[in-house]
Parts: sequence; C-alpha cells; structure tokens
Amino acid sequence: MVTYYRSGPIERNPGASFHAKNQVDEFLTKEGFEVIGDPFEHLEKMNCPQSTYGAKMKRLRDQGRIFEYSKEELLLIMGLRKVRNSAFIISRPAPTASGGTASETVMSWLKGIPKLVIIGPYHEGLLDNDSTFMIRMLTGRYDLVFDTEQDVINFIKDHIWSFRRGRNAIRELIIGIKKINPFINDRPKPLWDKKFEGQTVLIYGRPGCGKDTQSRLLQRRCGFKFFGGGLKLRRLGVKFPFLGHSLGRGNLAPEIIMNYLMASKLIKLEQFEPIVFSGNPKKIREARGLMKILTLLNRKPTVIVIEINAKLSKERITLRRNCDSCEVSYCGKEFVENPICKQCGGPLTARDENISEEAIQNIFGWHETDVKKVIRYFVGLGPVTHIDGNRGKEEIFNDVVEILKS
Repeated sequence: MVTYYRSGPIERNPGASFHAKNQVDEFLTKEGFEVIGDPFEHLEKMNCPQSTYGAKMKRLRDQGRIFEYSKEELLLIMGLRKVRNSAFIISRPAPTASGGTASETVMSWLKGIPKLVIIGPYHEGLLDNDSTFMIRMLTGRYDLVFDTEQDVINFIKDHIWSFRRGRNAIRELIIGIKKINPFINDRPKPLWDKKFEGQTVLIYGRPGCGKDTQSRLLQRRCGFKFFGGGLKLRRLGVKFPFLGHSLGRGNLAPEIIMNYLMASKLIKLEQFEPIVFSGNPKKIREARGLMKILTLLNRKPTVIVIEINAKLSKERITLRRNCDSCEVSYCGKEFVENPICKQCGGPLTARDENISEEAIQNIFGWHETDVKKVIRYFVGLGPVTHIDGNRGKEEIFNDVVEILKS
C-alpha cells in the first residue's frame, strides 16, 4: 500500500482546510492509495481541535512557559511520525500563512519527501505568501509546484506507475523532470511591464460587471497584488459569525474593518509592487481614509469603471456561481445547470447574497448610493476612465492594460 500525506492550509478554520473539501483524496483512494491525515485531523482524534490547540499554544508562548509549550508541541510531532513513512505529500498552504512554529515543525519532519505543492489558480500562494514554509516547498529538490488540484490529479495520472512504486520512484521522476526543465516551478507574468511598478488600481462597476475577473487577470498576467474585500471578509465571517450573517444579507462591512484590511495590505507592500482593488473602497469615508494612506505611501490611484446596464447586472448576479476551494467565480446558465469548477473540478455554489432577493436589492441599493458617491469623489481628485463592459473579458482586459500603460 502506497501512502501519501495531504496537508494544509494551516489556518484556524478546519472546515475550510484542504482535508475538508478536495478532489485529490477521492481520485487517489479510487486508485488504491492510502491517505495519512493532516495535523487538523490528528488534533481532532486527540480531542484537541486546532481552534483549541492554536489558542492554547499561543497563550503558553506569550506567557513565556517554554517547558509546557514543548510538551504540548509533542502532540503535533506524534502526529507526524507516521507521516515520515509516506511516499509523497500533496500540500496546499494558505496564501497568508505566517510560517510559524507549527509550519517549521512540519517542514523539519517532511524534509526529503517528494511534495506536490498547490499554490492556487492565480498563483496567490506564490504572490502573497512570505513564509519560509512556502519558499522551502517552492525550491525543494523533490518538490513540484501546481496551480490547482486538477493539475495535480492530471500529473499523477500521467505518471501513475511511478507513484505506484513509491517514494524513490517519485523522487527520480521529479529530478528527471527538473533536469529537463529547471524553470518548471517558475510562474512568470507574461504581460509584466515596468510601467506597472508601484501602481494602485481601483476597478469599479455594477455587480457582475467583471471587476474580480479583470483584477484577477492583472494578478495572474501582470504581477499585481490583489485586494478583494469579499474574500477577506468571508474569511473573517467564519471567525465572526455575526459578520458572515450580515454579509450574506447583502450588507456592507463596517468601515473600521475595511479600513484596517486595506491599510494592512498596503503597508506590507514594497514601493515597486503594484496592487489592484476590486470594487473597494465602497464608502466615502473609506475612500478618504484610503487616500490618506496612499498619500503617505506616495501612491496615486488609477480608477477604472466598467459600465454595464442594471438589467444585465441583475442577470449576471443571479447566475453567478463560486468555487469556495479556489475562489473562482463563473457566470452563465451552463454553470447553473452543471455547477463544476473548470479550474479544480470542485462544486460551484451560489452564495446567499446572490440568491436572496432581499440581499440582491441591498447590494444594488448601496451601489447606487455609496459606491457611486465614491466614484464621484475620485472624479473630483482626477481622471476616472469608463470602459464598456458589454464585451468579452479579453477585450475589456486589453483596454485595462492600455490604460495602465498610458
């Protein structure tokens, strides 16, 4: 029996982690492989879930109780002993992983085991992760990098006999691939341009106009950092259920939270790093706060509005389906009838704010009031470019790139 270890992401929400929803386990178990659980599952079996364990360890560390900390950490180490015998590892670290003590412990135990590392469809694991945990996996001798789970499945299918033979065969396979293509783990940005350096771009438009699509294209093809308030807030909504419930009803997030999220994102950037904000800020005080930070950081925003009519906007928002695994959004009747993600093969779902008539009305309401007021505010500060959103995404993207280069 060939075993494999599947890990990550290391985050506080086990329900959103790799082990809770992935296509890899289903495929590999059908092929006769045995999965070894990740630290979350081990902690659950020991009646010490991550939500309890993480807070407990942080408390011991902050109190300086090192001896007790080391004893408690054995709980994690005990769970990794079996992992040492696995033939290979499939890992999907969280893009925002900190590379803390747990990550360092895991990496020391997993050294030398072949790893298939999933960094996300927009390369966000590579772009947004500063931890040594991720860097080690990107540069390890026996490690290969993939964008999605489906890419990993396809790779194993193509080399199934090497995987059936175990660790040494997989090592030889990966070393051979890297000899042929030493740059296989690179993720170059095909449209990167020096003119993009240091740019701050704000993309606005009615719901369903394609703000996220264009922002993600800038991220993947041009190397922009991505700020999407929806993604950040959904993560917070798990930790603070009252927030998640409010967002699900189509309400805007409290200004203090959005100001914090935007400021913390910008402050972490180097001066040369470009960033795109998808539909944010949405309130006038948030916009004024953002301008204060941008002024301090010597950044000037470029504002683009993608124009579509209200009828098309409502049609798109009701047809929108989302992949919770890789954060890809789709729009079209075909995705309602066949809700499968093209990127990872996972299920697509409609979020509460896209199916509740009350939530949809709330979203259109604050767009007509708050967001339009924000756009007018930016018009008062300088040029705001409006482009036609009733076209294909590539045509729109070409316009966006030309605007940013001009």
